[in-house]
Amino acid sequence: QIIRDNFRVFLFNVDLPTRAQMVRHRVSWQELSRRYVSGKKQPFEFYVSNKMKDITSCIGYSEINCGQTVGTADIINICLDHYYTALEAGIKPEEARRILPQAMMTTIWGAFQPSQLDNWFQLRLDSHAQREIRNVAEAMKELVCLKTS
Repeated sequence: QIIRDNFRVFLFNVDLPTRAQMVRHRVSWQELSRRYVSGKKQPFEFYVSNKMKDITSCIGYSEINCGQTVGTADIINICLDHYYTALEAGIKPEEARRILPQAMMTTIWGAFQPSQLDNWFQLRLDSHAQREIRNVAEAMKELVCLKTS
């Protein structure tokens, strides 16, 4: 009952850069560990913004003589293949996960006291906040308003 009266707990599914912004707030956080939960137990998800979807890079040879062009999705798949190859080679998950891209989604729980939630909304609903974290804050605000109405 104390938790219900004094905290608002949210379950988030966000990319790693958004999570990095979130955990700057001093609330109670608990995150799914990819050390113990592999991509086979819970499949990997990735967030790629519209601006990044069609970006391509030249790999191989030199910038003048392009060996192959790859897109953002190709880079993510290369990283995933490398991750699974490392696991099959006996590399521990905590080491292999270092190759996974920042676009990877993670599951994280956050428990906010009312004053922490007010501060969160003030900062993360601001027009200067990055779009992704502003979207998270807007969704949270909707849930809080539903709960109080």
